[in-house]
Amino acid sequence: MIFFLKEQPVSYNVKNAITTARASSLYGSDFQDRNDSKWLGDNLTVESLFPQWILKAYESDPNNVAIVPIIKNYLRWLLSQEYGYGAQLNWENIRVPLFMNSIFLEAVADFYFPNADFSQSHLSPILPNIRRFLVKSDSNYFDVKGTPSAIKYLICSLLGFSISDVTVTTSNFTNIDIKVTSSLLSDIEKFKPFIAAYVVPAGMAVNYTTL
Repeated sequence: MIFFLKEQPVSYNVKNAITTARASSLYGSDFQDRNDSKWLGDNLTVESLFPQWILKAYESDPNNVAIVPIIKNYLRWLLSQEYGYGAQLNWENIRVPLFMNSIFLEAVADFYFPNADFSQSHLSPILPNIRRFLVKSDSNYFDVKGTPSAIKYLICSLLGFSISDVTVTTSNFTNIDIKVTSSLLSDIEKFKPFIAAYVVPAGMAVNYTTL
């Protein structure tokens, strides 16, 4: 018996060619790398973004054409492998305090202590301690903010004092007693404005004495 087929079975090579053509058609725009053709973005330079009259004006007087260095520095940041959009960021290094990049620390400190200028000489040395402070800050500080235990946690973790060298008590509803070892009394002196503004509850007085 003879069978007459309207369509012949498709060979593997034909199937592969059809699949390749379909994939290429869905791959994207002409600006993407297809069929060994280079991405047109390889030709992108700062000079290619501006008309010639702007570039000539910039060459004649760079100080009078600020847009060129602005765009140049923006692109350097944008494509930076360390800090920019092109960086290979490890998100653990952003959200976990202990691994956080140092460049983020001041912004994080400002979030928890608004308007406290950690670039000042007496606060900048303690900025790295924000990592240690944030590890248990919710339970040991913010959830019990204003209590003696919270104040001691901040003094020890953020200001860098040893636990055995600090005690914090309340003598009444309006006074807080902060005691440190005599050798550290001068060290805590420079932090008194910070403690008064961000740590001690409003309306309470602080007495600093030695253990």
